[in-house]
Amino acid sequence: MTEFLTMREAADMLGVMPTRIKQLWAEHDLLKVDHNGKPHVPADCLVQDEYGWVPLPSLRGTIIMLLDAGFTDVEATRWILSYQDELDERPIDSLRRNRIRDVRNAILPLSF
Repeated sequence: MTEFLTMREAADMLGVMPTRIKQLWAEHDLLKVDHNGKPHVPADCLVQDEYGWVPLPSLRGTIIMLLDAGFTDVEATRWILSYQDELDERPIDSLRRNRIRDVRNAILPLSF
């Protein structure tokens, strides 16, 4: 089950103003999910590095690849957060385990 963060919670973790979360959504650095009628960030989109919490670095390129393949933002988000047989897990979990190539290879046949 995915944990969802409010804009304020995500902003606090990243050390930025909540308005920056809107920019990160627009720039495809984070996923946006409508949860209980309000926009949220899936907690799996954030990882810790030596400086603190940051957006998962491989997420942006993956989102853009899905958009280029004809997905809408909602469809791309759903695909990344849903179990995919060819990966044997959710793409977000593969990305967090640094299986970037596997995720992006799974996208190629979806292009139209």
